Amino acid sequence: MPLVLVIDDDPSILDNLEFNLKLYGYDVLKAQDGYSGIDIFKCRATEIDAVVTDMKMPGLSGLDVIKNILEIDPDIGIIVFIGHGDTENAVAAMREGAVNYIQKPFKMDNLLLSIESAMEKRKMLKEHKILQKKLLEKTKYLQELHDSAQRILINYMPKKLPDFDMFDTACIYRNCEKVGGDMYDVFETDRYLFFYIFDVASHGILAAVNTLIIKAHFCAVKYYPPDESNIKRIFNDINLELCKNTSAAIMATAFAGCIDKQSRRLYYISAGHIDQYIVRNDCLVALQSTGTILGSFENISFEIKSHELECGDKILLFTDGITDVRCNDSVLGTECLKKIIEKNKEKPIKQLVNSVYEKAIELSDGSPDDDITILGLQVTK
Repeated sequence: MPLVLVIDDDPSILDNLEFNLKLYGYDVLKAQDGYSGIDIFKCRATEIDAVVTDMKMPGLSGLDVIKNILEIDPDIGIIVFIGHGDTENAVAAMREGAVNYIQKPFKMDNLLLSIESAMEKRKMLKEHKILQKKLLEKTKYLQELHDSAQRILINYMPKKLPDFDMFDTACIYRNCEKVGGDMYDVFETDRYLFFYIFDVASHGILAAVNTLIIKAHFCAVKYYPPDESNIKRIFNDINLELCKNTSAAIMATAFAGCIDKQSRRLYYISAGHIDQYIVRNDCLVALQSTGTILGSFENISFEIKSHELECGDKILLFTDGITDVRCNDSVLGTECLKKIIEKNKEKPIKQLVNSVYEKAIELSDGSPDDDITILGLQVTK
């Protein structure tokens, strides 16, 4: 049964309230002054469902009782008795946190309604705290998942690109606050230099998982020649994997290429990726998309294209995080990025990559909303 603490300096009122409340299914604790009422509440706070207290008592007043009890349990509902017309004390009691006041003499029905209201308030506050605690726990759990996914992705990023005999390389990776899906790498076999950059078009844990799946497919190139047929096979395998085994909302753009070191010929596939560039001192050569976005349709094919490279040629690769940085209430865009590249095209690859990144960030309105990845290669022999 619900337990009500009643505090009043009049023993006859206490006995009358105890008798009537028990008739309506309540258990009652009685206290004849504020001090003993507070002591009882301290001992049995977890059991008491509502408190009824007189406003004017010797020793501690009703206001003092409200303050002390709410310090012990801020959620408990307190009803106060006031004298007829004593609106000043009624307002003061409500300001201190009482849920209701009742004028003496009172009707039992009014008191019962007030007690029910006080108990309902306590129940709702408890439920709210439980929900809030669960929400905080869930938020903490999701944040831990987010942080773990972020750490995993960063750990899978190349710590440092290796040195190559015929090529210089440079890269910049800046992750946004959300778990993104950018990834890149460069490695070589006896005959080929292989490189890739891709962007999973989503954020969060699922994006991180699919990033690692795509990376695993590209890393398989290390175990067989990264020639034209194998690059096509990789793209077909990734596309089928995304179409069959992931959410329809998860797609990716990707650019992968290999350079035949004997002939200096570049072979590449671009699956829905924004234009990348061969940067020469006299021009930019756009490396346009050769197929649709990965994960959009199962039965698609990817065209492989090629360009002959010259000593000094630079290949500049990037994700759309760089073109999508906010700039004067719009995005930086491809044309503006091209102008930045044009202005810095004669610089060595490391300076070119740094200049493109720094200028884009300088023009932006603040922190980027997406990961930014820039990868550069330069033919040195």
